Amino acid sequence: MTGMHPIATQENRPAGDDPRPAGRGRLRMTPGRRTALVFGVPVCLAMVAATGLSLAATVGTANFPVHYAFPATARQIAVSTDGGQLTLAQAAIHQATLTGTAEYSLIRPKPVPTFNGGVASYDYQCRSPFGSCGLTATVTIPAGTTASMSTGGGNAEVTGTTGDVTLNTGGGELTAQNISGTVTLTTGGGNITVGNASGPLTLGTDGGDVQGNAIRSHDVTASSGGGNITIYFTAVPGDVSVSTAGGDITIVVPNDSAQFYHVIANTAGGNVSDTVRHNKTSPNVITATSGGGNITISEAAP
Repeated sequence: MTGMHPIATQENRPAGDDPRPAGRGRLRMTPGRRTALVFGVPVCLAMVAATGLSLAATVGTANFPVHYAFPATARQIAVSTDGGQLTLAQAAIHQATLTGTAEYSLIRPKPVPTFNGGVASYDYQCRSPFGSCGLTATVTIPAGTTASMSTGGGNAEVTGTTGDVTLNTGGGELTAQNISGTVTLTTGGGNITVGNASGPLTLGTDGGDVQGNAIRSHDVTASSGGGNITIYFTAVPGDVSVSTAGGDITIVVPNDSAQFYHVIANTAGGNVSDTVRHNKTSPNVITATSGGGNITISEAAP
């Protein structure tokens, strides 16, 4: 029709002529967006995969019973696990045993027992980083057997033993009762409780409290990353070394007018109360150091 202009269409629009405003309706691939895609997509995929595995591990948790008889000629027993509760006890037997329940997620671990040079070991290590996994077991040993147990995060306890014992946990609580051998207890942050002990003691926690009751040990070393340390002696100690980064220290010794002590007590911010009988030449030495708490050293009430 004369006088009318042709209608512009997508087909006859000049190449490169896009009427849409810049930044609207299309996404420009800038260097920053390219970087986000290169690094962000793999991270998102990894997070999705990890979430999926965690859910699967939660659903796929299982357990199985364990029982193991250590070689009768073993002079030392060692048990280790990534997690779970461990108990050590002594009985009138000739061969150490382990009895309990193993828990796992997704992949079933295989316990690894070994025996070399008189040392019998039992290891239960988890094969999946997802879900719960660990060993809850009781280890029963003959009298006088040396034993060590380690768990990555659960609690551990020992009772009624006469041999040397070492317990370690990554963060759980440690308990020892009725022990007469050399005992070492260390934890990444839990509390330590000891009762009725007569052998040398080494107690260490990264942040929990240390409590000792009815202690007859001659040598005691105790430390905490910030908790309180309280020890009640029922026999005269010979060498006591106690330190905490910030908690209070309380040491009570038997009431005995014939006993004297060489006391070295220092605190960065608290008060020191020391009422025991003093003699710097005494073989009974008590050293107490706190980063800021109070220190009390006294005799038991008559």
